[in-house]
Amino acid sequence: MKTDSHSHSIFSPDGHIPISEMAKRAIEANGSYLAVTDHCDRDVLQEGNNAPDGWGQLELAAYFEEYKKVKHEISQKENKDFYLAFGIEAGYDEAASRDYVEIIKQYPFDVVINSVHFVEGYDIYYPMIFDKYPKDRAYTLYLEKVLRSLDVEYRYDIVGHIGYCTRNASYSDPVMHYGEFEHLLEKILKRIIEEGKTLEVNTHHALCPNREILEKYYAFGGRKISFGSDAHRGDVYKDYDETVALLKGIGFKGFTYFIKGQENFAPFE
Repeated sequence: MKTDSHSHSIFSPDGHIPISEMAKRAIEANGSYLAVTDHCDRDVLQEGNNAPDGWGQLELAAYFEEYKKVKHEISQKENKDFYLAFGIEAGYDEAASRDYVEIIKQYPFDVVINSVHFVEGYDIYYPMIFDKYPKDRAYTLYLEKVLRSLDVEYRYDIVGHIGYCTRNASYSDPVMHYGEFEHLLEKILKRIIEEGKTLEVNTHHALCPNREILEKYYAFGGRKISFGSDAHRGDVYKDYDETVALLKGIGFKGFTYFIKGQENFAPFE
């Protein structure tokens, strides 16, 4: 069973593909499960956070209506073994927590990803924070916020792309080496396990978290992982087979995925 628990449609400010086309591509790729998890970024509304130009808010009602329409269309075709899941990627910020509590009450999300994108007001996809701070400081600030994000009052199922800050970091060695940040990474990984949450394996750019961190998670007893292509242009299941092979080499047996908030297990073939 092939699962992808993280993807974005045109309802995300940086998405490019309609939900219907994403589902079509997932089915063509012999997928069994695709979660559309468009950006629900209440973090960008908080004072001091500098959002990218033109970054709007998710129109939740329209998003849900389109999802239901596409799901119905799929049900009328010979795609009985394919499940299109409805989700969001919640951009974590301490001040946005109450917003997410209310949003998650209002909609029947199959899955909620909790992700950190802002640190000290900077969107860490962009280089400004890396120009301001050396690697040790910038990554420490990021990981401290990830650790805080694990203890929120709203429901979430998956911890998104740990190591996101490395994607466009301008340092000579942008890799998040476990030994350099062990004091925080160990706390984060063990906390994920204690809380019964699922760690995302994100393949949008380089593997995130990297293999070293995944090995530590497994060594601590972590077994719940989800696959996330983080597709923005329809490239669902990106690097799926290579990622499964790597994870098998570590010892993992399959991916966790969510339907109506309930976790399910898809063993590797």
